[in-house]
Amino acid sequence: MFGATFGIVTQALEIFKKSIEVRNRNILNANNPDYAQEIPLVKSFAPVGIRLDDIVRNQGFYYMSLRNQKLSLVSSLDTNIKGNSQVEGIFQEFAQGLGGSEYLNRFFTSYQNLMKEPTNEGARNELFHSAKSLVSYLKDRKKDLDRMQNATDYDMRQFISKVNTLTKKIAQINQEMLVGYAQTYTRGKDYKNLLDERDSYLRELSEYISIKVQEDEIGRVRVETDGGFVLVEDRFNWDLRYDASNRRVLWKSKDGPELNIGTLLSGGRIRGLLDFQRDTQEYINRLDNLSKKLISQVKLPLNSQATSNWYWFNAVSDPTASLGFSGSITFNFSGGPVVINYSSTDSLNDLINTINSNLAPDFTASLVNNPDGTYTMLISSSSPSNTIEDSNNLIHRSEALFVGNGISDIDIGPNLNNYLQNLDYEKVDEFTDFSRNWWEDAKALYNDLINTLSSRQKDLRVNYDIESVILNSLNTRLQDMQGVSVDEEFMELMNLQKIYDAMARAVKTMDEMIQSTLNMV
Repeated sequence: MFGATFGIVTQALEIFKKSIEVRNRNILNANNPDYAQEIPLVKSFAPVGIRLDDIVRNQGFYYMSLRNQKLSLVSSLDTNIKGNSQVEGIFQEFAQGLGGSEYLNRFFTSYQNLMKEPTNEGARNELFHSAKSLVSYLKDRKKDLDRMQNATDYDMRQFISKVNTLTKKIAQINQEMLVGYAQTYTRGKDYKNLLDERDSYLRELSEYISIKVQEDEIGRVRVETDGGFVLVEDRFNWDLRYDASNRRVLWKSKDGPELNIGTLLSGGRIRGLLDFQRDTQEYINRLDNLSKKLISQVKLPLNSQATSNWYWFNAVSDPTASLGFSGSITFNFSGGPVVINYSSTDSLNDLINTINSNLAPDFTASLVNNPDGTYTMLISSSSPSNTIEDSNNLIHRSEALFVGNGISDIDIGPNLNNYLQNLDYEKVDEFTDFSRNWWEDAKALYNDLINTLSSRQKDLRVNYDIESVILNSLNTRLQDMQGVSVDEEFMELMNLQKIYDAMARAVKTMDEMIQSTLNMV
């Protein structure tokens, strides 16, 4: 009888000792955000005795998944905000300093000042240097944005590597969980530390990429990206790869081709970097559009010593479309004058063909495809003494002040100094009027860039603030559901310790009684 009772009490001591360990573990992890409170379930069984039936992990898996989804979104916004903040730093409109608007204003002001005083050497020098400074500013901003793009490539590789490392760890946890479940099945299935570690990895993974998670009955997880691309299943994981040349995030199947999944991601720092890369490219494109507009529009009125080229100052988007107005062009040369009439139904191509058919080789016309996507007409003369008069005042002897095809190669014209010494003084008032329109067009394009950046950053910050509040709320709710109350744990621990001490004394008393009985024999 003593033996059976002794065995029962000894077993109870082990069970309560294990319960005390669980409660101590709860207290030690009270500040661990990935730890879920554990509750030992002790049950009696017939005819006598107790057993540790289970160690219940008080986890809110549904709310954890919601929290992780929101964490992915907040991390994406945070990454993009930090990137756009760097862009704000290079455009000095957002801080003290000389911004692009000032460079544009300085250039066009110096242009108009020169048109007012075309013989003023100081005005010529000011235009030359302000044009050079504007080109340098635009190119420097392009270089800054390119450097940021290259930096995102490095960051993206780091993020992809982190994702691959975490998916490997989660797959390993799945395998260890199966072993832990088998080993502790009769001892309360006490492998819950693996679940805490798994939750930590899932939370960290959610910072980098948006995921969907399914849990089986023993706690193993299947992890997918948006769009259903598997990252973890059972003990296996699938890797991602970054294609820097095309800036794509690729999912590597086990036996098939790599697939681009970047467009399917809804959150995570990887999504944030992809969005920032897209934003940066938009800013580069807008700088490019401004450069192309400057190259296409800004010209100087020149005399016959500087050029024998005339440009049509009414650029069109379609050279085959009707001009919409009529007029006449008078060509003065040794065999002339010759008058070419055009109607509202004629196109720019029609006008070019008419000039070439009637005036070559004294005058030849060609279609010019401007960098900004518009078209104009260039008329070249075989003799510098030849002149052209247009009833609509749209044809002028001139040359472009800027050359190139866009932001990558914009520069001041190689003959600019010569042009500035050979201005057509009779045309300066007309070119002052032209410059006002060029100025407005350039300011509008640059202001659109700055407004786009400012609006983008404002929207990102508003969304970040809203989503962060929701994330904090979910974290609080999750902590309420699975967090540890230290006061409650201490109370439970004290009760368990009292029971354990009482049983320990009972064991000691029973041991003394057994020894006394044996001594009496």
